[in-house]
Amino acid sequence: MLSEYAVEPAAIGADWNTFRYLIEKFGADKGRLISRFPNKWERKVIQAAKDAGLSGVKLASVVERLHSGRHKVAGFNRTYNHETSWVDNAIREHGHRPFRAIVCGEGAVTCVEALAPDDCFDENAFFNAPISRDVARTSDDIAEALLLIALVADEIDIVDPYFDLRPARGNYTGPLTSLLGKLAAATPTPKVIKVNFRSHDSRPPPNILAQNAPALTNGILPQGYSLELYEWTEVLGGEDLHDRFFLTDVGGLMVGAGLAAVGAGETATFTLLDNTHAQQFRSRFSSNSTVYNRVGSAVRIHDDGSAELF
Repeated sequence: MLSEYAVEPAAIGADWNTFRYLIEKFGADKGRLISRFPNKWERKVIQAAKDAGLSGVKLASVVERLHSGRHKVAGFNRTYNHETSWVDNAIREHGHRPFRAIVCGEGAVTCVEALAPDDCFDENAFFNAPISRDVARTSDDIAEALLLIALVADEIDIVDPYFDLRPARGNYTGPLTSLLGKLAAATPTPKVIKVNFRSHDSRPPPNILAQNAPALTNGILPQGYSLELYEWTEVLGGEDLHDRFFLTDVGGLMVGAGLAAVGAGETATFTLLDNTHAQQFRSRFSSNSTVYNRVGSAVRIHDDGSAELF
């Protein structure tokens, strides 16, 4: 659903019109993320703008847009050698783990995936980024579709009214297990996965869920990871709790048929959300939400299999 782009700081920062055009082409809701390559990528862009002599007003706008567009740039655990040029680093990393494309000065990189800023338009095959697609409802396909946005996120909220750890209620643990395994292999930084579901008379109360959850998760949590389970009810006369989402602090997706694996013969439509809209949905499941009502205590499951109410 998302693609990682290497963008040369000098190529985007040295010209005001180029910066203004390119920065609006990125973001999780656009299907494209700029790789924070190197780690101080934003500073490099600002320095390129200064070196190019951008006026005070335009330079201030570059700084402000980089700040307000933090969700457009993400770290992907790339290696960067500060003793060599950005272009050399990009070529090396592209050979090791390919970017979708490398945006750089014209002719700076000699590979088919190299794009000059003027080549960054939606009709270009290497820049085209569909924001929705059908995903086969297998554990690995669902996990793969969610991996990139989960990898760059600091906060993750799964919303599925029917989510249930009990196998008889659907295979929700399969995609979760696959996603957790892929995340652990891709980043050393552990994650907290929050799952929000709808209350129902058939669900066990939180204390019983806490007793049963470790056996039901059965060691799927990588070291340092935790899983938090939240139960919600609808407010009388208020919003229906029906839609399924995968929401993060950098953006989110709407998931048509849900996050349970049922087999390769079925698909679910995954659609990227406008970032502001995604954050509005996340707020519905915050501790001070008035859209839905929290039910009882939440359950936190740790990587060692222990569980607690909180």
